[in-house]
Amino acid sequence: MTSSSLSKSSSTSSESSESSTSSTSSTSSTSKNGEKGEKKVYDLISLEVPRLQGLLLRSTLFLCENHYLKNSFLSSLYTKNKMPLISQFNLNSTPTFYPIVDLSNQPNKSEFTFKKYLATDMLHDKDLIKYFQSKNLDLNNQSSSSNDSLTNQSLINIKENSILNYYNLYANGKITPNEIAKFFIECKNHSDEQTPPLKAFIKILEDDIKSQAMASAERWKSGSPLSLIDGVPISLKDEIDQIGYHTTCGTTFLEKVFPDLKTQDSGVARMLRQQGAILVGKNNMHEIGISTLGYNTHFGFTRNPYNINHYPGGSSSGSASSVSAGLNPLSIGCDGGGSIRVPASLCGVVGLKPTFARVSHGGVFDLCWSVGHVGPIGSSVIDTAIGYACIAGADPNDQQSVLAEQYGGKPTIPMFTEIPLIQPLKGLKIGVFYDWINDCNIEFKDLTYKCIEILKEQGAEIIEIEISNLLVTRLSQGAIILSEMNSSMKRFKNYSHELQYDSRISLSIGNILPTSDYLQANKIRTYCIEQFSEIFKGVDLIVTPTNAIAAPEIEKSVLSLGESNFGSVGELMKYIFIGNITGIPGITIPVGVTKDKNLPIGFQIMSKWWQEDLLLYTSFVLEKNIDFKGKPQYYNCPLTNCYTNQSNN
Repeated sequence: MTSSSLSKSSSTSSESSESSTSSTSSTSSTSKNGEKGEKKVYDLISLEVPRLQGLLLRSTLFLCENHYLKNSFLSSLYTKNKMPLISQFNLNSTPTFYPIVDLSNQPNKSEFTFKKYLATDMLHDKDLIKYFQSKNLDLNNQSSSSNDSLTNQSLINIKENSILNYYNLYANGKITPNEIAKFFIECKNHSDEQTPPLKAFIKILEDDIKSQAMASAERWKSGSPLSLIDGVPISLKDEIDQIGYHTTCGTTFLEKVFPDLKTQDSGVARMLRQQGAILVGKNNMHEIGISTLGYNTHFGFTRNPYNINHYPGGSSSGSASSVSAGLNPLSIGCDGGGSIRVPASLCGVVGLKPTFARVSHGGVFDLCWSVGHVGPIGSSVIDTAIGYACIAGADPNDQQSVLAEQYGGKPTIPMFTEIPLIQPLKGLKIGVFYDWINDCNIEFKDLTYKCIEILKEQGAEIIEIEISNLLVTRLSQGAIILSEMNSSMKRFKNYSHELQYDSRISLSIGNILPTSDYLQANKIRTYCIEQFSEIFKGVDLIVTPTNAIAAPEIEKSVLSLGESNFGSVGELMKYIFIGNITGIPGITIPVGVTKDKNLPIGFQIMSKWWQEDLLLYTSFVLEKNIDFKGKPQYYNCPLTNCYTNQSNN
């Protein structure tokens, strides 16, 4: 089947069993306090898997791989964690193998409108550039460890580590890309000389960085920068091809299997390079992207800059960590099951998972082809929007992205300088499933309600909704991603002994999933797409916490072998999986930190397919009004170091 015919299956009607409660966007039978109404719709449960470390981790791996024991052991795990519900879910649907949803013939019935323009236009918007230059931004007024906005009176919160600062300082001749390249390398090296090291990068090529910077410096000198990001250091998750590097996906063996360095950029690397970005290297990641914890026993445990004794989240751990630590304002990650949004949330930065296929997957390692998304992680909503503007849209080398543009139109960005100061969200309808958002840590719940109240104050209408069968949806998302990862890794079976223990355990679980479950999970995907299509007829957005818990602690006992912690992973993904199985876009922004350990708390906003512009608009309004003031424990920005060096001279 072609992706076109597969995506059309999303419009096929399904008939669920009596146990499958229908969902609407009208007022539900549950209350804000999570009290039971006539019928309990919310059905998510915690995973019943112990945290595995040391000897217990070794023993579990033995049971998973032993020829005589693995079937009975893995089958018990399969049953205990409700996986049979997938096959028992009675419905009559055609499977959707790729969630590319055609809305081209469906008029937008939303009452909410705002000014927007093509994403590519944002990168060359002279009025936008002049607006920021008029603010007379000056690093001299900032503390080197500050991560607050520069000007309280500004309409836009600007972080020190911002693309806008790079552009403004280049335009005013205060710094050059050559200086930034030098200080980026120093900052990155310094981050790995700490105890414990940050380990946000797997590899950087210093000569390549300096060469790119020299070319950018010449463009600035001649008054012809290519875009807003010309000379800006931007990193890539090591799942994405870049000329001159290997793509390891956090493994030790892919470099052996494919020994030649990449001679072609991925689609996103090419797009960034065409806009003048300095591609500074490959970010660390959880091996093969198989967990949202974000560690790597081969290249070092990436640390959370807000609390270096805690996980950064994954699998795009290095991407979020490097942005959070100030090393670079933007990174490109991949999200198959929360791998952009989870680390962005845990590291106190912004992460956008676009609509499926909105960003090219060309030159990205095929780990989970039907749930994987490529997207930006930025220091702020503005930086994330700029990153999205650079990489979104059709890529001739990726036919799914071409089809996406046919279905969703060309990507657009809100005109941030045109957002009204008073009631900017008037007419916007936001859906909240209260039982779902109540099922999290109390600090997360309180901040979620605070965000909802802010959105309401800004003019939005809050509408109570229900979402049926979240449990079987989560199970189906798990079945799809584990089946696809297992299939992707089978060709490297001779190197399986080099994988981390947790990767091998997860792949073992994927290996026992029957083909019928994968097929059924994709039928459930069709049901989910239909359900959310109905919900979005009544609301424009759906909001949740990004995670149910804060970043787990990195215990000293796990540093050599790692750990398997499905319980925490499940809580980190409690609000995430919907976006991957249905393909709807989602964004997370930081809204606070925990009181005891300074761990960031994120807020997630989801929209219907192809409406990233609405996500960016709404998150921008919330970002301004929530006024997040979290400060990372480790922060080292090239801009600060560059300016300090100039002052000393």
